[in-house]
Amino acid sequence: MSAFRIELRRTIAPWVPVAMLVVSLGLLVFSRGPWNHTSAAWNATWLTSVRWSRYLLVLMWPIIVGAAAIQGMRDARAGVGELFGSTPRPAGHRAATLGLALGLSAAVGYLVLVAAGVGQVVAKGGLFTTAWVMQLVLGVLSVLAGVALGLGLGRLLPYPITAPVLAVLALAGGLFAQVSGTTGAAPNAVVLLGIGQVQPRGPFDLPSPAVELGQLSWLLGLTVAGILLLLASSARTKLLALLPVAAGLAVALPLFPASPKDNYVPDQTAAALVCDGPVCVTRLHEDWLSTVAGPGKEALRRLAKLPQHPVRVEESAESFRATKVGPRDPSRLLVQQDDYALWEKSGPSLTMTLLNGAGTVPCHAASYGGEKNDREDAARWVMAQWLLGSYTPPSSERQPPLRPKTDSAWAALKAVPEAEQTARIAAARQAELTCTGAPLRILLEGAR
Repeated sequence: MSAFRIELRRTIAPWVPVAMLVVSLGLLVFSRGPWNHTSAAWNATWLTSVRWSRYLLVLMWPIIVGAAAIQGMRDARAGVGELFGSTPRPAGHRAATLGLALGLSAAVGYLVLVAAGVGQVVAKGGLFTTAWVMQLVLGVLSVLAGVALGLGLGRLLPYPITAPVLAVLALAGGLFAQVSGTTGAAPNAVVLLGIGQVQPRGPFDLPSPAVELGQLSWLLGLTVAGILLLLASSARTKLLALLPVAAGLAVALPLFPASPKDNYVPDQTAAALVCDGPVCVTRLHEDWLSTVAGPGKEALRRLAKLPQHPVRVEESAESFRATKVGPRDPSRLLVQQDDYALWEKSGPSLTMTLLNGAGTVPCHAASYGGEKNDREDAARWVMAQWLLGSYTPPSSERQPPLRPKTDSAWAALKAVPEAEQTARIAAARQAELTCTGAPLRILLEGAR
């Protein structure tokens, strides 16, 4: 214990968690950061909190590896290798004490970051499941792997340039893996070998067991390799350090899915439905049910005049950022709390939003416009106004404004008999359900 306290007091160990927290929490305080993702935010659920903490390892791991490398080259740089070799205390004992001090300090820094997020989740009453446990294990193991690898490489290459080069390589490798995870610039297996968690897609996705097991094997291999390099006394022993890395890759690569879409499995607990009559939301957003229940029932009542009308309002557990494609079930009116169109909506304004497109999800993904999207948005607005029974032009703040399109579509719709109006709205709704045809043209000219 005396030697351990000396290592803590006279090495870089106490400053490692400080640097980790300054970088990670500084990004939280002075930037909107990667956790500003509504239901998948850093402080939304236990799982998302731990996953975003792993995501930030892309910034913390270079600090850990670089600091460990500085400590690993300490004896060689100080020229005391022969002196310590003549003492009766085994070299492994000294290495273990140093590794324990640095590893414990880095792990504490990481766990403080996790606690900062989880504390907010608990305060907000966020969803608790046990899925976060394995993610926490992988995060802590990533920290320990960085310590072991840095110490081992620092001892192997005791040069002034070693630590900064390792830190830069760790940062570049982590950023490449994360960017490739969203752009597809590298194979999925390469992305999953990255230390930082790939950006979570949504609150209803869990990392698959195969991915977690593969990453566990890979990180264990890196940790053992670093330990062997730290304890190695001959060139032959140093070469043996490659074996754990090869073993980790041999286990991990066959487990990793070939396609990124298979990296995740649905979170059945978070996506379980909680209902008030025909209106259902997910367990994750159970507190939203009281807001959406009344407007949802009113929207269903107004839609009942259409053939094949929806009979149920249901929150979708699909990723909100996923491209929306048809066909869709006509019996369900799908909603998503993270849809920007529903933000801070309640009462009549929420009913109006639910009636957009006659209770359908838009076919185009969120965008900044375009003629095709503008025409669809105009048609969806007119369909909602017809169901409400009166026409209110859309806001003039939109650029380009939709009003010229909605005015002409409303005039053409009201110029025909009631039965034809119903037929046009039903046909336009069907076009939105299947993402085929042109709903604005149908409102103007009728179905052909």
